Amino acid sequence: MWKTYRKFLITTLLLSLVLSFAGWAIFKFTSLVSFHPAYIYLLIAYLIFTWIIQYALYRYVQKRLAVFNRAFMALTGLKLLVLIAAMLIMAFTVPVLFKTLLIEMLILYLLFSVVEIRDILQFMKKK
Repeated sequence: MWKTYRKFLITTLLLSLVLSFAGWAIFKFTSLVSFHPAYIYLLIAYLIFTWIIQYALYRYVQKRLAVFNRAFMALTGLKLLVLIAAMLIMAFTVPVLFKTLLIEMLILYLLFSVVEIRDILQFMKKK
């Protein structure tokens, strides 16, 4: 489990670095949006949140498949509720940046979901 989880950590860290570089390029070479530290904090928070959720999924894969299925659905629901709560908090605390932070969160969700699901399916095949 640890070898696969370490590979997942490295993959998501590299994805975060690529996204950081892409964000830097967007801020540097376009005038679409201006830079705000909240963009970096959101990326870091999402990365850590993803690591925690994925670790829990790895632990559940080691149990029976029925336990994993329930846990996967529960963790996905929890993840969506936390993301909705985070969006509501951002709407009230940083209303000027809400649209761009919302777009960033959507992009993070889509990209990280692909990596998470691909990784957990590969881990389940090995089990």
